Amino acid sequence: MARPLISIIVIFDQIRESKLRRLLESMQEQLTSQQVDQKKIEVLFVHESNVQSSCPEMPVKVNYFTIPEKQGIPFNRNKGIEFAKGEIIVFIDDDCWVQEKWLESLTNPLLQDQNLYAVTSGTKIPPSNFLGNCVSALGFPGGGSLGFTKVWKVDAQGFTDHLAVGNCALRRTIFEKVGSFDLDMKYGAEDAEFSHRLMKAGLKIKYIPEGYALHEARSDLRSFIRWQLRRGKANYHFKQKVGNINPFVKLRFWSAKNIVLNNLNYRLPFVFLLLGFSFCLQQAGFLVEKQTIKKKNRLF
Repeated sequence: MARPLISIIVIFDQIRESKLRRLLESMQEQLTSQQVDQKKIEVLFVHESNVQSSCPEMPVKVNYFTIPEKQGIPFNRNKGIEFAKGEIIVFIDDDCWVQEKWLESLTNPLLQDQNLYAVTSGTKIPPSNFLGNCVSALGFPGGGSLGFTKVWKVDAQGFTDHLAVGNCALRRTIFEKVGSFDLDMKYGAEDAEFSHRLMKAGLKIKYIPEGYALHEARSDLRSFIRWQLRRGKANYHFKQKVGNINPFVKLRFWSAKNIVLNNLNYRLPFVFLLLGFSFCLQQAGFLVEKQTIKKKNRLF
């Protein structure tokens, strides 16, 4: 049987050439080795910009597209899927870079099992400054230094209820079964909402630890605050979509316990402080978005 086309989608809102180059250089050997039929893999750069830019020369060939600005994360992902020609869709965030077995680790399970539709993995975070190491200890991003399996539950067969879209592989036909990413989830949590639909449809997500990517720590307080407020806004829309969030609250308490147990050292007071701070910021973001939506509804 012929190998299906794999589309690797990288979405970004500004051309940060050094980061994009780092990502492509990290996957270059996987895309150009003699063992790989390059015609069976395409790389798409999807640029959230109203202005067509000249894409800088990269170590591998990329297909470059622009999409309208500020339409939200789900819109961006859906446009990437629209542009992609592959039967297997791979998402990787632009500020990540990958290890040498990344692509085959994510895609081989889909190539080997036609009944599997979704594969995901986490991220590993290199050492950073003190704040960055503490944020990573909270499981940010993609499991951080805490690890994917201590943020989201993985069963004995390696299946999980959470798809980390920043590093995943999906069979294209999955969107025929459950629909595309929900445009209402413009602030984030689109992966959690999508995962919820997969769970309801009985479609399992395979966690592949060998498919991990690398990601820099979030190492400054201002970006951490903005990120947590945004997560709070996303949480509001997530609750509107799924209704009963008690299972997700229990999961957060479980992961918080893992955070504490994993940091019984000199970092614990700072990690505990950041954990409480993130909860307060997310609640603030939730309430702000709730009031914003109420005002909009009154106007109409």
